[in-house]
Amino acid sequence: MADAVRRALAGRALRVVENHALRREALRVFDRTFAVTEALRLLAVVVAFIGVWSALLALQVERTRELGTLQALGLLPRQLWGLAFLETGLIGFAAGLLSLPTGLALAVILIDVINVRSFGWTMQLQVPPLVLGQALAVSVLAALLAAVYPVHRLQRMSVAAALRQE
Repeated sequence: MADAVRRALAGRALRVVENHALRREALRVFDRTFAVTEALRLLAVVVAFIGVWSALLALQVERTRELGTLQALGLLPRQLWGLAFLETGLIGFAAGLLSLPTGLALAVILIDVINVRSFGWTMQLQVPPLVLGQALAVSVLAALLAAVYPVHRLQRMSVAAALRQE
């Protein structure tokens, strides 16, 4: 049928495309669009990781004097590591939990407002629990890694030098 239509329209500026070819091309374009979305998602994860990591790293470095005082009072190296990991891990967990509603709200705005205004269409919001768990894990991992450098630095420093820190 497509060949017959092509012969009938020969010499005109019309192109005949079969339904399955049109559908295949539309899905290819759609998949390419969402590849960009996946790249943006990865970028957002990296930025969030760096944000949590750098904020908690700065917080731990600022606590050098306080942790030096605890060392002077007899805090063992193992206890220092445990304290730092516990504190930053809990802060990272809280940050991850608090970020989930914000991320979901942004997703709803993107789907129900921005897509409708920009493209004239919307889609169903799907929230896989695995993605939420991964977001929480990234936050906790960044927080735990933020404790490593300050504690390692503090252990190499004398207690007197740690107490002089401002």
